[in-house]
Amino acid sequence: MKWFGFLLVGAALGVLFLFVYPLLKPAETTTAAPPPKVQTLERVQATGPTGTGEAPSPEKGSLAEVAKNAGTEGAAPSGPLCDRLFNESNARTLPMPKGEKVRSGPQFGAKPWTWINVWAAWCKPCKAEMPEIAAWASRVRQSGGALRVLFLSVDDDERQLRKFLSGEGAAIAGDYLWVQEETERAGFYGNIGVGNPPTLPVQALLDPQGRLRCVRVGSITGKELDEATKTFGFGR
Repeated sequence: MKWFGFLLVGAALGVLFLFVYPLLKPAETTTAAPPPKVQTLERVQATGPTGTGEAPSPEKGSLAEVAKNAGTEGAAPSGPLCDRLFNESNARTLPMPKGEKVRSGPQFGAKPWTWINVWAAWCKPCKAEMPEIAAWASRVRQSGGALRVLFLSVDDDERQLRKFLSGEGAAIAGDYLWVQEETERAGFYGNIGVGNPPTLPVQALLDPQGRLRCVRVGSITGKELDEATKTFGFGR
């Protein structure tokens, strides 16, 4: 019977140990993970499935080379409105890509400034800002300024493009140019110094002589468009 008593005592000590040990064990401290950083995007952008992901090599003396050497030759970073800003002394004529003119906007007697908006029907930020750009251009014209808006489409799906133009985009005034050929797009991207394909939308400004004055990648707000009016003097 002694062995039975030893067994009972051992069992009792085991149960006691299970209750007492957690009390004697030092509490483990855990370090709370820092909260994730929240990034605020100043510009809305979208990327599409087309393109090679590489910009064409700039030729000597081309606009692309000027953009590549921003800060040393020609274009220089200029803050929130323009990623690259050219003045009258270093601005160069921008060759326009070949494409299909699918809609015409207001006509001008004198040569206007031209605001180019590179967009696609699959790009939500593009479609969201297009009415604001058209309304801004209308205000500039009402104040006596000569400002043309060229919506330059880089769509691959013609059905998607036509659907937008006949639907929600039907009332958005401006000239519409559809650049279908990838080689034409690549050349244009290279001339304004953005990647191929770029994140859309892309903004570019030409003066009345057809010279590139401003390049901006990403969406633009009404406040920034009004800033452009004052900076470049469209309403004069």
